Amino acid sequence: MAEKKKSYHQGHDIKSLVINLATILLFFLPFALYYDIKEQQSENVTLYCGVVVGGLLLSLIVPPVGWMRPHPYTDMEGNVPLKFRRD
Repeated sequence: MAEKKKSYHQGHDIKSLVINLATILLFFLPFALYYDIKEQQSENVTLYCGVVVGGLLLSLIVPPVGWMRPHPYTDMEGNVPLKFRRD
């Protein structure tokens, strides 16, 4: 009998999704700052920057902890994707 194929990692683990969200927030930060500055008195600048920094910090502490994106074919034991279901 043929062996069951190992499923391909699609990048839908929680760490990859949080990194993508933090990157999207970082991308939209200059636009939010530019369009909010037009009011000349913006108290939201620190709020916008705080949300981006919070997203980046969240992406660092989500398992596997660290700055690297999980990879299924890594040589490092702790850098494998976290799965919510069994294949």
